Amino acid sequence: MNNSTKICGTFRRADGLLTASIDEELLMMSVEQGRYFNLNAVGSRIWELLAEPMSVDGLTDALTAEYDVDPAEARREVERFLGALRERGLLAVDNAGPV
Repeated sequence: MNNSTKICGTFRRADGLLTASIDEELLMMSVEQGRYFNLNAVGSRIWELLAEPMSVDGLTDALTAEYDVDPAEARREVERFLGALRERGLLAVDNAGPV
């Protein structure tokens, strides 16, 4: 995804994933794909927030409240991360599309 594309919609965890926490990281296995994925501490926090469907704005607001990060930078990183999860089939998106 290029830097000028913004994504919208409500993001939620895809079905069929097994997860295990190891320290501050999260190990996930897609049963359907037969693949493992590893998330760092911030990625794990985003995954935790996605226990309920959330928008990019909601995730960005939650992360800027918890971490010392510029809101614009947080949004770019959230969009990049969600895009990567979506490409790997780890997220489902309702009402998705570019803004």
